[in-house]
Amino acid sequence: IIASHSNPLKFRNSDRHLSDDMIRRLADRDGVMGIVLYNAFLSDAWSRGRVLPLTIVADAIDHVCQLTGSARHVGIGSDFDGGFGANETPDGLETAGDLYLIADVLRERGYAEDDISAIMGANFLRQIEATLP
Repeated sequence: IIASHSNPLKFRNSDRHLSDDMIRRLADRDGVMGIVLYNAFLSDAWSRGRVLPLTIVADAIDHVCQLTGSARHVGIGSDFDGGFGANETPDGLETAGDLYLIADVLRERGYAEDDISAIMGANFLRQIEATLP
């Protein structure tokens, strides 16, 4: 199971996002959720013209890791395919080439390199490989 573009409801009250119970159930089925990098999906407090720090992405990732007990069930569901502009993403994220900055923030928080690799793509790759013939 993949919830490719679903943030924790804790940070943004929206029917699009997953409650803590839903996140736990996703993990129980070895699923992965992808954190959307759209400011309006990361914080109830965001409004146009306001800049959110990149750490807000790490907060969402960390929430999933803490709920599930590991980094196995979260990834990046960037949504950088044109749904919003760089002025609507956390500070520093202007293109897909900037995604490495998320890894840097996780590293600063003490995440192990294997966990960072999982979050940055290996978790989704694991799911894809498990379903392909």
